[in-house]
Amino acid sequence: MGPLVHFELTRDWACDAGLGDVADTIARADVSVDYDFPALGSPGNLTRHFAPWAYIWVYLYLRRAIRTRSPEALGRALHAAQDAVAHGVFGLAHIRHNLGWGRDPDDWQGAPERIRARIGRRSRRILEAYRRGV
Repeated sequence: MGPLVHFELTRDWACDAGLGDVADTIARADVSVDYDFPALGSPGNLTRHFAPWAYIWVYLYLRRAIRTRSPEALGRALHAAQDAVAHGVFGLAHIRHNLGWGRDPDDWQGAPERIRARIGRRSRRILEAYRRGV
């Protein structure tokens, strides 16, 4: 989803959730996952970007974020959740796109409204869980 989602929208959603004091840190950690863990870098990296494995990372990073109050871990949880929705199960959205059968799953503007809404809802839910500490 690139910097638009992983940085700009994440920062906006974090501010909306009352986390303005750490919104930039959360957004920087979110966008950095693509550089720190490139999907094609290793099978372990790939799991952070595609469902169903990405949801395990969401859980692990969110638990760490809440336990340690780490905005960096929160950003990583958000990235995994956002990519899991955008890229689909086993990265099928990318496979379809590469075969010429579908849209680019990393294009926010070209994504169907239901996908954009789902990414926004999941992101807000994760941010709220962190804010409440649950």
